Amino acid sequence: MKLVSEILKLISSKRESDYWDFKREPHDNKASLLHDILSLSNSLHRGKRYIIFGVTDPKEGTEIKGLTKEQANRKSQVEIIDFLRTKSFAGDSRPEIELHTIELNKVEIDVLVIFDNPNKPYYLTQDYRDKDKNVKANYIYTRTNDTNTPIDKSADVGVIEKMWRQRFGLDLSPLERMKLLLLQPKKWFKDIGNKPYAYHLEFPEFRIDFSETHEFWEVFSFFYTNEKSYLGTATFKYGSTTLFELQYMYCDEMRVELAVPKTVIVKLKDSNNWFYYYNLENLDGILLQFITNNLTKLHSFRSLVFPFVVFKNEHEKEDFINYIINNEDELDKIEPDFWAENAKKEMNRQKKHSPIDPIFIDKITQLYKKWQCIAPYKINC
Repeated sequence: MKLVSEILKLISSKRESDYWDFKREPHDNKASLLHDILSLSNSLHRGKRYIIFGVTDPKEGTEIKGLTKEQANRKSQVEIIDFLRTKSFAGDSRPEIELHTIELNKVEIDVLVIFDNPNKPYYLTQDYRDKDKNVKANYIYTRTNDTNTPIDKSADVGVIEKMWRQRFGLDLSPLERMKLLLLQPKKWFKDIGNKPYAYHLEFPEFRIDFSETHEFWEVFSFFYTNEKSYLGTATFKYGSTTLFELQYMYCDEMRVELAVPKTVIVKLKDSNNWFYYYNLENLDGILLQFITNNLTKLHSFRSLVFPFVVFKNEHEKEDFINYIINNEDELDKIEPDFWAENAKKEMNRQKKHSPIDPIFIDKITQLYKKWQCIAPYKINC
């Protein structure tokens, strides 16, 4: 697992830095926890940040002590998310986190992952106090090297200016800035299907050209009321320079626009099976969010089944696949619904052959919804 190897690397470094912090025990003061989360969220580091619970700080040798099941003040992911949700963040923009429990040296440690989203600086509009600690309203905290901004001070003006530059993508290459702008679909002129182009309203030098489409089919085509699907190429440009190209598609005879998904194989005991997925951190997932206005349209599709799994990141994908392999009996218990059975029937009738089984796709999407409620992610439960 990539997270385990990353945390082991940080522990072996015997130091802390601007994107990771060791804690021997969970915080006994919620204001201190909030201060640490804010400081790491506002770090200028490009990439994920980590608060690692159950490991001593460098002065004590970054020793893996671990946490017990009944550890005082130990929190679940849901508890931390709820804690952040109730705080008055400026612009209602909150750090995005995940909590992972991993086993090292036969003991458990918790890793709070803070994502590098382009929303910094994060800060409160109302003070938050717990006992003797007070996170101040309108104070911007950050982390420089291995040190947080003191809780009673605000970061230097020059550092705050860099945060705002990161927020607006002014420090990025054109390619990375394009990715950032695509996550703002409502700030684009786009009329996909009617106009062969789209452009950002504030930065029109960033544009997309959509090619003509041609008919194609995939197993997922048969989950829709009309199985006709069409495939095209989207060319992403900065001025006259092509940054990258991606495929896009229409399903349900031009009624549904989507990015083209990836496929992944699951090696089970008696067979190997494929399913379709998006990773929201990858280009295909970014295009999906752009086309669907950050996924707000996914629930309005005419098909009662969305035959794709949408992962937040690579960690979630790996965790889910491991769950499938270790819980094959749960997969066997799932009854396929009408749309999967109808897809298989139509494929047979039209003599369409594929190594991807529509019944397996449907079972996987159903299992994923159940898994979300038992996994550390706890999404939409």
